[in-house]
Amino acid sequence: MLKTIRLKNFKLHEDTSIEAAPITVFIGPNNSGKSSIFQALLLLRQAASRNDRLLCESSAGEVPAQQPYQYSPQRAVDLGMFEEVLRRTGSDIQVEFSGIVHAGKPVGGMDQAFVSAQLRVRENQLVSHAGSVDVSGAKTAWEFVQGTQIKNSLLRLGSVQFVLQVLETFQLTGPGGYHSDNLNLPPETLLQYNETSQRLGALPTALFRSMHPIYALRGFEEWGYPITGFPPTSLELLTLHDRAIALPNALASDRRLKERLSEQLEGLLKISIDFEVVAGKKLKVWAKGSSNNAGETLFVNEGTGANQVPFIIVPVLLTAPNETVLLSEPEAHLHPKRQCELTRMLLTVAKKENIQFFIETHSEHVLHTILNAVARGERSPADVALYYFQNKNGIAEVGKREINQFGQVDGGLPDFFEQSLAELTDYLKALSKP
Repeated sequence: MLKTIRLKNFKLHEDTSIEAAPITVFIGPNNSGKSSIFQALLLLRQAASRNDRLLCESSAGEVPAQQPYQYSPQRAVDLGMFEEVLRRTGSDIQVEFSGIVHAGKPVGGMDQAFVSAQLRVRENQLVSHAGSVDVSGAKTAWEFVQGTQIKNSLLRLGSVQFVLQVLETFQLTGPGGYHSDNLNLPPETLLQYNETSQRLGALPTALFRSMHPIYALRGFEEWGYPITGFPPTSLELLTLHDRAIALPNALASDRRLKERLSEQLEGLLKISIDFEVVAGKKLKVWAKGSSNNAGETLFVNEGTGANQVPFIIVPVLLTAPNETVLLSEPEAHLHPKRQCELTRMLLTVAKKENIQFFIETHSEHVLHTILNAVARGERSPADVALYYFQNKNGIAEVGKREINQFGQVDGGLPDFFEQSLAELTDYLKALSKP
């Protein structure tokens, strides 16, 4: 889970710092830098997955000839060349982040680790990075500067000294093995030490991979989609068409996942989802009402709002505990009541599964639902971090808004609830005219 993020010279962000919470909410006008936070994190994840020194791909804009997907599954964001994301007044992009990585099960005394790092990117190349790892009070630091000799880092856990290999790529660190004073270790202990070494070396990459985007553009646009012949490795694909192919293939190959989605859809929209193989080549996507006399219809005919929901729910259901969902505009195309119901469902899943949510929204209904959860005591004020974004002369100005135990926002929310009040005032004035 992410704890802090700091961006320098990335698009609108001259210098922006975020302290994350289990529920972190971004609000503010369009073109104020909200989406850029998500994009920066996904760029880091993408560069780390390529084990590359380049932040932006040198082949930006080229489309691989890969069917049935238009882009490779590893590609989650495409922002063009480095010059398109570097602030024109800056010479390099700097990113700082920290977070907690959970090991899943204790290995060699390692249950979870706190990771922090600072990166500098110039002319699209990673020129330096430094950071630290803290495991159960045992801490080590590393540093890399382009053109200097690389020195690996050492971390002692009990009687074993693990080597943290420092890399020149966005993976930052890798496993370097271990040293033990005991030369007569049983095979199961050696296996455990090897596994611990692998996990220690992959901690920064594991933090990157724990972030899962849910894009603002989503939905079914066709009655059916091609059968891939194998379950998709990811639903976090770059284009809407690719995501629409991946989702029914994932559901068709996992009956339990389809049942869980149908349960949520019935609660929110009174429909369920099903599939039919047509001519052995396509999956036809059906929707069925939950009432006894309700018939089947193509899911695409359920309307734009209904078509949004599976593309939110399924990625959330697939997110492992202690990981992070980057959710853009959950309110898109949904009726206000459905916005509130969906948000309540997300809050329930977040608490039950211990999933962190970053939510970018323009909806007062989404925000009201979160604030009401604080007022009801379902979430503490410390569980929610609310940030208001503004574009001030081409620079993102980001301020944290404190929330009290009654769900009230300190200092109010400029241009948010006030817009509804202004419209109501104008309407009342119109009604008062002779």
